[in-house]
Amino acid sequence: MKKILFVLMALCFVSSLAFAQDMAKPADTTTAVAAPATTPETMTLKGDIIDNMCAGANKDNLAEFVKTHTKECALMPNCQASGYSIFADGKLYAFDKDSSAKIAEFLKNADSKLQVTVTAKQVGDELSLISINNQE
Repeated sequence: MKKILFVLMALCFVSSLAFAQDMAKPADTTTAVAAPATTPETMTLKGDIIDNMCAGANKDNLAEFVKTHTKECALMPNCQASGYSIFADGKLYAFDKDSSAKIAEFLKNADSKLQVTVTAKQVGDELSLISINNQE
């Protein structure tokens, strides 16, 4: 019986040392908080507006195609319905549905061009348009 009591006291002593040692560690005062995956990132891009139908049909030579793509083509009903993207820095960035509608309205202005500067928020895989202007 004394042996069991001695073993129990030894276990209590060892566990209290382990607990005290854990409490002696300084508390970590920094808290890392991961940004939500949907945090929009604002960006400004200079590039060429292209409808998604023409972009898909010419994806293999898109850099060359945007040089000859016309505003009249981009405003054709099927092209307009497919939505819009911007080709900038060798990459194609797609706009969301609401942004595509705003771009269509912009392109209907007589003085608008396909070569634009846009400010947009990156939301997932798409851009949400903030502003659009002709490149200067």
